[in-house]
Amino acid sequence: MSSLSRALTGDELTFDLHEQVAELREDEHYLRSGRIGRTLVKEGPLRLTLTVIAEGVAADTHHAASPMTLQILEGRLRYRVGDQKFEISRGEVLFFGPGHAQDIRALEDTALLLTITGEGPDAGDLFHAHSND
Repeated sequence: MSSLSRALTGDELTFDLHEQVAELREDEHYLRSGRIGRTLVKEGPLRLTLTVIAEGVAADTHHAASPMTLQILEGRLRYRVGDQKFEISRGEVLFFGPGHAQDIRALEDTALLLTITGEGPDAGDLFHAHSND
């Protein structure tokens, strides 16, 4: 569904995440870069972005000014907090504050939901992935 024909805000929005992930994985930008995001909800300070990252591709994070969550729908990610490395996989949710999780990389083809509750230039742009929102 193109950005011109889908609402980013409303009283009730429903998404078929399997269908959305499949569409993103066929997108030309994803096929070239190995990552892409699609904003699903943009309401006040809330941003919900579906992101897919190919195995071995880094998320290219930067320091967001707001806390956020990553909910893994498929695959596995590795990330670093300080000097420690961690993994998160399907069915798990990671909460982290501004700048806490770094060096995020897909260990498998991964699909995730990124939720940010903050406004500013970096809201929803955690992964520097081309967003077709």
